[in-house]
Amino acid sequence: MKVGLFIVAAFFSSASSLSAEELHPPGSEFQDCENCPVMSVLPAGRFYMGSPTTDPQNGFDEGPQHEVRIASSFAIGKFEVTRGEFAAFVQASGYSMEEGCHHRTGPQPEYSDVFHWLNPSYEQTDHHPVVCVSWNDTQAYVAWLSRATGQSYRLPSEAEWEYATRAGTSTSRYWGSSEDDGCAFANGADLSSEADLPGWTVAQCHDGYLHSAEVGSFKPNAFGLHDMLGNVAEWVEDCWNETFEGAPADGSVWREGDCTRPILRGASWHDDPRFLRSANRYGFDALDWDNKEIRYYNFGFRVARTIQ
Repeated sequence: MKVGLFIVAAFFSSASSLSAEELHPPGSEFQDCENCPVMSVLPAGRFYMGSPTTDPQNGFDEGPQHEVRIASSFAIGKFEVTRGEFAAFVQASGYSMEEGCHHRTGPQPEYSDVFHWLNPSYEQTDHHPVVCVSWNDTQAYVAWLSRATGQSYRLPSEAEWEYATRAGTSTSRYWGSSEDDGCAFANGADLSSEADLPGWTVAQCHDGYLHSAEVGSFKPNAFGLHDMLGNVAEWVEDCWNETFEGAPADGSVWREGDCTRPILRGASWHDDPRFLRSANRYGFDALDWDNKEIRYYNFGFRVARTIQ
């Protein structure tokens, strides 16, 4: 028994002497609690953020393309935050979410106080990405997760998100350039959902899903991350700017600009395939014209964590 206690004590003594980077080296995965998101550790690196003007689907807000250097490793969710993970937060914290979510039955989105994160107007399980969450809801979640684990959870910066999505690629999508080759990698508007999206442009392939898919249903990118494009659009931390003129070059959060309009990246099951590109971005008002939280049935998020 004394020998066993000595071995356990020696293990914890050795572990406590390791740096954060040694405990969580790039390429590793970890989970800080039973109901915490699975995190993937990404290496430091550099990449070109945005899209070149030679990209026929380039948007004015995706330029100028510029080099960003991620100085140190960081962790990002292997999957989008699931409904089950979000439910653990709501139950533990007592967080109150006013009901109501935007959905679409025609050309324009509609608000309904009947739909919410547990009932977004289509069927989900606890393994699907949580939707009908506002940017403010995500801030409450990461604050709770940080308190519960003693770690520094947050939303990824826009640059970290694009770095994670590209995973070393320079093509418009992490599987290549063709939107019609993406059905094995991403859940977007395609032939499987064409009948439910009249008038939509869709990818000429079948991904098998009409709405959101359980996280991890599609092939990951080279960093082992799932659903970086498609499934649900993901809130990030930055304030909105119309272009990348003056953007930070170190991967940090851009806290200048229109901070009433947080940013969504990645597009969703609901979106035209031209939006399922690594550089695509759009700002979205945090509150609507009635001062209600903006929540949509295809908006979700994933978390990041500082390695310290």
